[in-house]
Formats: sequence, C-alpha cells, structure tokens
Amino acid sequence: MYDFSLLPDDSLLALFIALVLFSVAFVSFSIVAVYTLIKTTIYSKKHKDKLRLICDVAYFHERGKRENQEDSVYISPMDKAEENGIIAACSDGMGGLLNGEVVSKYVTDSLSEGFPYKFDDQEENSKIICDISNKIYEQYHLSAGATLVMVHIFDEYMNFYSLGDSNIILIRNNRATLLNYKQNYITLMIKKYAEGGIDTTDAYKDGRSKGLIDFVGNLNCNVLKTSRPLRLLENDIVIVSSDGVTDSVPLNRLANHIHPDQNATGIARAIKYGVKARKNPRQDNYSAVVIKMKRSYV
Repeated sequence: MYDFSLLPDDSLLALFIALVLFSVAFVSFSIVAVYTLIKTTIYSKKHKDKLRLICDVAYFHERGKRENQEDSVYISPMDKAEENGIIAACSDGMGGLLNGEVVSKYVTDSLSEGFPYKFDDQEENSKIICDISNKIYEQYHLSAGATLVMVHIFDEYMNFYSLGDSNIILIRNNRATLLNYKQNYITLMIKKYAEGGIDTTDAYKDGRSKGLIDFVGNLNCNVLKTSRPLRLLENDIVIVSSDGVTDSVPLNRLANHIHPDQNATGIARAIKYGVKARKNPRQDNYSAVVIKMKRSYV
C-alpha cells in the first residue's frame, strides 16, 4: 500500500489532475461508444432490407487413415463474388479404384478453369460437368472415378449439382438437412423395398449398398441439380463435404457441434475436431467447404 502523504504537494496536484482527465476521457469514450452502438442498431433495423447477404467461407482438408489424400476442394475467387457469385465444390476420389487423388484434382482443376458459370443456366452447367466426366471415362474406362458436390451462390440464392455420395448440407434453425440424395445402390434398394412393402432396414445389410450407381468418370452421367434456385436466409450454414465427414459425425448430430454465433472458420474448426474426436479406426479422408450466410453493408 502506498503512502501518498510522502509526495510533495505539486506531485499530488499533478496526480489528481491526471485522475480527473482520465475519468473525463473514460466517460467521454463510454458515451461515444454507447451512442454509436445505439445509432448503428437503429440504422440496422431501419435499413435491414438494404443489407446484403454475403458468404463467409472457410474449409478444411484432412487425410484420414488412407495412404493418399483423395479429396479435393475448390472455392472460386472471393473478389469475383459480387459479379459471378461463389462456387464451392468438393470431389472425393473413389476408393478401390485407381488414381483417386488424380481424378478428384482433375475435377476441381477443371471447374476452376471453367469459372465463371452462368447462375441461371443449370442445364449448361450440368453439361459442363458431364463433359468433365466423359473425358475421365475416355482415359480410364471406369477404372477410376470421383464424386462431386458443388454449390453456386449468387446474392440470396443457391443452385447445387451432385454426382455420387458426397454431401450438400443446409443447417437452418439448428437443424441439418441433406439436400442431395446419394447415387448409390442403397437408395435404389430402399425405394424398391418400400414399393414392395418390405422392411427397408434390410437394404442396409446388403454388401452392395454403398456402391455408386453414378459418379464423375461414368459415361454420360446423370448430374443431380436444382430445378430452380433455393433461397438462403441469414445465418444459414451450407456444408459441401466428402462423405468422410458424415461417416463419423452423422447428419442428425452435426448441428450439435456448431454454435449459432460462430463464423465460418469457427464452424469448420468445430466440425473438423468433431470428426477427429470420434477416433474412427477406419476414418476416410474428410474435407468440407463451410459457408455461413450473414448480412453486411458491403
């Protein structure tokens, strides 16, 4: 404890003046900060309809227990977003076939070379993807292939394209929904069993269930696509990922790893650590592009 009585009178006066000035400065700063906050809040509410939805984007690209990283991701240039929108894609080389990492990289490189894409021309974009698939077929003749999931976000709307069993997931109001159905045998078997009145759980016991019926590398592939754009809302989260993510973090538990206030980087980190925490001894490669929709004046 200090004994200020030992200080000379002029030192005590200087200390007193300094404390007064500090107090005035602190009060002034607090008033300005509160005033700015109030004005910003009022302006935001008044002009909320003028705020634009923008994409906050992050990704992770992790190798699991496989010898090679057979996932590949692509994010279009952010400085072109206002003019051409955002493209986010993930391609997963098919396990058990040759050159999975080469094919998946070829897919994302081809998408990069073809950028920009017309947002309202889903047919043309599907044809571009089909042409990529046919070129892979011409070289490998079904001995190599990859999956592909791709979203195209422009302003407040999203189109998506899919081949194989990777994921396009929308998290809204803390609920995760798979937007694309998986092009594998289990999808066909579930439909067949349901139509025949058979218990669909038997479909999961079939050893062929995860085998793909369409993929990039198939001749004249059938690209799944949106017939019309999906409108996105503030705080929507879009996840474009390989199936290595949902193999360890099931869809119905995915939202549990995310806090509503997290940005895209925080969400990507949380999902990545969620997969790692499972310590799956057969963990596949796992990669994802995470997009958080937020409002901004910019």
